[in-house]
Amino acid sequence: MKEVCELDLNDFLSVGQNAITQHMVEPSDATNGYSNAFPGLLATPGLLHWMIDASIDAIDPYLPDDYASIGISVHFVHTAPTSVGMTVTVHAGIIAITDHDITLSIKAWDEQGEIGHGIHKRAVVSKKMLLAKADERTKLLLRRQTNKQVGGMQ
Repeated sequence: MKEVCELDLNDFLSVGQNAITQHMVEPSDATNGYSNAFPGLLATPGLLHWMIDASIDAIDPYLPDDYASIGISVHFVHTAPTSVGMTVTVHAGIIAITDHDITLSIKAWDEQGEIGHGIHKRAVVSKKMLLAKADERTKLLLRRQTNKQVGGMQ
């Protein structure tokens, strides 16, 4: 089953299209959940989460309702520390569109300058087809687990 987009993405998206978001770094965004070595600093997974959210904002609002983008790869470098209380600005901009894939440049900075950058790829998929594929995979797993349990009873 093919879950990828059958749309011409150029009808909905364009190179240069972008989204910008801002976030104040809260204690819950800090590294404390990952490492006690640097308490009070923005954790890399939190920054990456904000960058992915900005990428979604640059794409998904412009797609037909029955389509959405999903992440397929991220190459990201966290270049500088940011303390709790600082404001992070995130920019995600489309730099390429091919078939069902969209490549975005992702950048983040705080009041002192750049804190991270990278490239994020997303694919546009039919929500219905992707959910059907996920359901099919789940059913297969449940069948395997049931067969294993039945085999253990004999």
